[in-house]
Amino acid sequence: MKYLKPLIYQKIFETINFIYEKSKYNKEIDLFRFKDVLDSYTIGQYESKLWAAKELKKYITDEYDACLIIGGWYGLLSHLLVEQNINQQIINIDLDKICNFLGQKLSIHKRISFETGDGFDIFDNEKRNTGRKVVICTACEHIPKEELYFNLKRKNKNMLVCLQSNNFFQVDSHINCYENVEKFIESLPIENILYSGKINYNNEYDRFMVIGK
Repeated sequence: MKYLKPLIYQKIFETINFIYEKSKYNKEIDLFRFKDVLDSYTIGQYESKLWAAKELKKYITDEYDACLIIGGWYGLLSHLLVEQNINQQIINIDLDKICNFLGQKLSIHKRISFETGDGFDIFDNEKRNTGRKVVICTACEHIPKEELYFNLKRKNKNMLVCLQSNNFFQVDSHINCYENVEKFIESLPIENILYSGKINYNNEYDRFMVIGK
């Protein structure tokens, strides 16, 4: 994985060792986290999140003060945003408190933070549901279509959003997939589409991305 900075390798090794030691007496940290952490840093995860970071860089101006990542997992996207010289505060929000805990241990940048909770609570928070925020979710395939639509419908009209899904229907947890990027766009209450596109993985499936307001 030569695409990652050397420091992150050290962080990954240290975190895996930490998981092993903690799993001996902490039931909340079990050995499946080994694979989960490594899965979050695969080439496919890297490419899809780097794609998001590079495209977002074109639209994130000084008018925005924070990037809020719904379902931040272990924080790979947040690192890539920083390394694209996106200077806003970056907040990972995930329901899994262990993801956030381990994400903090993997973090190599100071402007990255982690919160445990429902990322869709952003749209109930008047300080966050503003035109100065960027909201990113690269795991829309895991979110029920109706839930995603309902929450995005409540967003501030000037909030920038970046969303990804795919057409990898074969995975049981993929409950919100689409045949193509056009169908994905049709499912979203986004009026101003700034960017849309797809990338293919090993002729196996396509990942779609939409950026808009």
